[in-house]
Amino acid sequence: MINELQSAHRTKQGMAKRFQTAAALLIAALAALAAGPRVSASTATMPTAKKKVAEITLSGTLQQCPQGFSFSLFSLGANHSPALTSTISLIKKAIADPQVSGLFFNLHGFALSLTQAQELGQLITLARHDHKQVLFYSTNYSENTYLLAAHANKVIMSRQGNLYLPGVELQLMFFRGLLQKLHLQADMVQIGKFKGAEEPFTRFNASKAFAAQVEGLINGWYAQIVASIVAHRPGMTAAAAENAINQGWLTARSALKQHLIDGLASRQNIDSMVQTKFLGGCQLIGHFGSHATKPLVLDSPFAIFRLLGSHHRKPPSARPAVAVICAGGVIMDDSPANDANGAIITPHSIHQSLKAAERNPRVKAIVLRVDSPGGSAQASESIWQMLHHCKKPLYVSMGAEAASGGYYISTAGKKIFADPGTIAGSIGVVGGKVVIGGLFSEIGLGVETFSKGDHVTLFDSTVPFTPSERKYVAALMRSTYRLFTHRVMESRGSHIAHIALVARGRLFTGKAAIKAGLVDADGSLSDTVAAVASAAKIHGPYGVIVLPAPKSLATIIREKLGIQASLPLGMSTMLMGIPKNYRQSTIEMYQMLHVLQNDQVLLAAPLGYVQN
Repeated sequence: MINELQSAHRTKQGMAKRFQTAAALLIAALAALAAGPRVSASTATMPTAKKKVAEITLSGTLQQCPQGFSFSLFSLGANHSPALTSTISLIKKAIADPQVSGLFFNLHGFALSLTQAQELGQLITLARHDHKQVLFYSTNYSENTYLLAAHANKVIMSRQGNLYLPGVELQLMFFRGLLQKLHLQADMVQIGKFKGAEEPFTRFNASKAFAAQVEGLINGWYAQIVASIVAHRPGMTAAAAENAINQGWLTARSALKQHLIDGLASRQNIDSMVQTKFLGGCQLIGHFGSHATKPLVLDSPFAIFRLLGSHHRKPPSARPAVAVICAGGVIMDDSPANDANGAIITPHSIHQSLKAAERNPRVKAIVLRVDSPGGSAQASESIWQMLHHCKKPLYVSMGAEAASGGYYISTAGKKIFADPGTIAGSIGVVGGKVVIGGLFSEIGLGVETFSKGDHVTLFDSTVPFTPSERKYVAALMRSTYRLFTHRVMESRGSHIAHIALVARGRLFTGKAAIKAGLVDADGSLSDTVAAVASAAKIHGPYGVIVLPAPKSLATIIREKLGIQASLPLGMSTMLMGIPKNYRQSTIEMYQMLHVLQNDQVLLAAPLGYVQN
C-alpha cells in the first residue's frame, strides 16, 4: 500500500513538472507572437524601406520677399507667389532632413530672374554634394528656369514641351517721343560721363558711351549663361551650348538629342518616372514643407472676418537669429502713400525694420537685401545714415540690381555680396524737371507768371531752366556727387585704387564689380546670411527673420484708408494693357518722375530696362 502511494506521488510530481514546462513553452510562444515573427538573418533579409523624396512645387513669379494680402481684379486673398527667402528655407529644410534622400521640383508656369536662378542653383549643388538626388520637371523651360534645373541630376520635360534658350536681350525704353506727343519736355542735367540715367527722358536712342555700358552687361551675362550650362550639363562644351542658344527655341526631342535634358514624360506619368530614378522606388512627400489651410468660403457675412485676422505665427523660438531686411524698388521720400507701398523703399520703412531687428534680443546680425535702381538722393542719404549707425553687424546682399541709390545704401554694410548677374554701380547723379508748359499751350490753358528772385523759376514746371539756373543746378548736383563718391571711398577705399575708375555712372555685373572693388565677394543671400552669422559668433542652429513681415488685410485697410495709391487708377488700368515685361519698367519710370517732381536730384540708374 505504501509502495502504491509513493508511486502515485512520483507520478503527480512528474505530471506537475510536465505541466510547468508546457506552460512555460506556451508563454514563450505567446510572447513571440506578440513581438512578431523572428527570422534569422542567415536565411532572410528585412525589406528595404523606400527612400523619401521631397516634392517642391513652384509656380508663379518668384518674389524677393514674402508678400501679404493683395487686391486683384481676379482674386481676393493672400498673395501665393513664392518668395526667394521662403524657397531658400524650404530647400535647406529638405537638405538638412536625414530622412529625405532626394528633391523633386515640379514647376508649373514658374518664372524667376537670372540672379535668382544663380542663388537657388547654389542650393541644388549643395544638395547633390550631400548625396541627395535632385530632379526637375516642367512642361516648358524658359532660359532662367532651365539654368536653375541644369544644376540637378536629371532634367525632365513634357514630350510636347519647348525649351526657350534665346541668349540675352536687354531693351531700353526711351520716352522722349512720348513726351513730345504730350507736349512735355525733360530738362535734365547729369554728372558722370557714363551715367545715362537722363537718356530715356532726353533721347530717342542710347548714346555711344551708354551703349558701351549696356553691351558690357550683355556680354557678361551671356558668358555666365554659357559657363553655367557647360559646368552643370555632363559632356557639354561651350560650342555646343552656344549652338543651342543660337537655335533659341528647341522642341523637347531636340533638347534631349542635344543632351540639354535627360528625359521626356507627360505630367500624368511623371511620378512613376521619378520612382525609376531611385533603386527600390521612393515615397514622394507631396508639397513638402507646406501647411494645409482650409479654403475660405464667403457664404456668410461673418466669414470675411477671417480675412481680417493676423497671419498664423509659429510660437516664438529662443534660438538666435539673423534678420533679413528687404529693400526692393525705387527709393522715395517718406509720405503716407509711399510708406504704405511695399514695392518701394522709404527711410521710414527701413527705419521700422531696423528698429524691429535691433530691439529683438534673438537677432544677433542683419542682412540688407537690396534690389533697387536707386531714386531720391535725399532719401538714399537718410537710409545710409540709419544703416551706418546700426547697432548690430550688418552685411549686404545684392539681388538683380543695386545701382546708383541702391549701391549708395549698400556701402553702409560692413561687407557686400553680389550674385554674378547683379547690376551694380552707376555712381553718378542726374537731376532736372519735366516741363509741362507745352502741354498747357496745346490744350489752351494759359499761365501768366509774376515773380521776384534770381532762382524763383528754378522749380517752375512750366518753363525750362535758364542758363544761369542750369549752372546752379549742376553745382548742386556736383555737391551730391562728391558726397556719393565720399560714401563709396569711406566704405570701399581699401578695395578701390581710384574713384574715377569706377564712378562717372559706370555699370558692372556682380562679377565685374568684385574686380572693381565695389563688392567683396560673389555670394547668394544664403552665403551672406551664413557669413554675417559667423561674424556675429552665432554658434549652433539659428533662425532667419524676414522684415518687413507680410501685411494682413487689416493692416492694409488701416494704411490705405484716405491714402492715394502710388499709381492713379486710370494709369493702373492703362498699364494692364501693356505686356508684362514692359509694365514694370513703365511703373519705375513713373515713380522716378514722381521723385523728380519733389526732389529734383536723383541717384538713379538708367531706367527702361526690359530683359527678355
